[in-house]
Amino acid sequence: MSGFSRLLRWLPLVLLGGLIAYVVIAQPFDWHAVLHHIVTMSPLLWAQLLGVFVVCYAARIWRWVVFTRAVGVDVPLWRNAVIYMSGFGMGLMLHKAGEAMRVLYLRPYGMSYANGVGAFLADRLLDILIAGLLACSGIALFTGHSDWAVAATAVCLVAMWVLRSSLAREFVRRLPLGRLSAYAHEGMHAMSVLLSGKTLWRAVALSVATWCAQGSALYFALQAMGSPVDWTLAVAAYSIGLFAGAAAIVPGGLGAAEAAIMLLLVSKGVDKEVALAAAVVGRGVPQWAGMLAGLLSMAFLGSAAEPAAEAKPAETA
Repeated sequence: MSGFSRLLRWLPLVLLGGLIAYVVIAQPFDWHAVLHHIVTMSPLLWAQLLGVFVVCYAARIWRWVVFTRAVGVDVPLWRNAVIYMSGFGMGLMLHKAGEAMRVLYLRPYGMSYANGVGAFLADRLLDILIAGLLACSGIALFTGHSDWAVAATAVCLVAMWVLRSSLAREFVRRLPLGRLSAYAHEGMHAMSVLLSGKTLWRAVALSVATWCAQGSALYFALQAMGSPVDWTLAVAAYSIGLFAGAAAIVPGGLGAAEAAIMLLLVSKGVDKEVALAAAVVGRGVPQWAGMLAGLLSMAFLGSAAEPAAEAKPAETA
């Protein structure tokens, strides 16, 4: 491996380290105050964060149900919900690739690999697109430059169009990856079918509900800690923080997302101890609750046998 390639490999971790160092060194904290805000969370805030978890993951599950039904896979709602949530547990071990393993649990119901990959890609693409559009609105709120927001929004929409296009599918098909290229091509075709017509609009509405709910967790935390901000500002800061975490290439964006959210809030006049505590609580509680639910779902699927009589054929996309 060349020196330049080695540098690129470690660059994300170097950037993450620099960001955390800035937060810790250049922005000295009263850590007792941060801890106090976290450990003295009111029952109302706990209830609000629980509500965010329920709304967020209910919307995600229903979007998954919309996708699986669109490709003709009829799974009992409760089991489809458990299968979907198990993906977050598998994601702890295999990152995003773990979420794609849901298709293995749907095979007894007739889910093809192509449709399974397509549903996974559609699920992830909509998450990225909607969070990206919310982050674009945040660019205008935090920088005052609406032209940047318009340009970034245009990039998000063009990226979705390209990924759904036959050009992208043909490019993937021609990659020298053997059967893997064929699976990816079929999966992208299934994704383009899912992200069309009524299925697309239903999925978009559920995706908007998901990300607005998650951003509301930060809003509730700031309110409870005595530093209320506009709801739109909280959702925008949360969305921008997600992309900072994704750029760091660490599991769940842990550390980088919270640091970015904190810096954005401080730039709008929020006390830095409150900003950090709200970022940790508002992002961490719903996320870790989802991961815990994912692990419990994995354990349930591992102990509950699938009756062969429930298997149903699926239509191909």
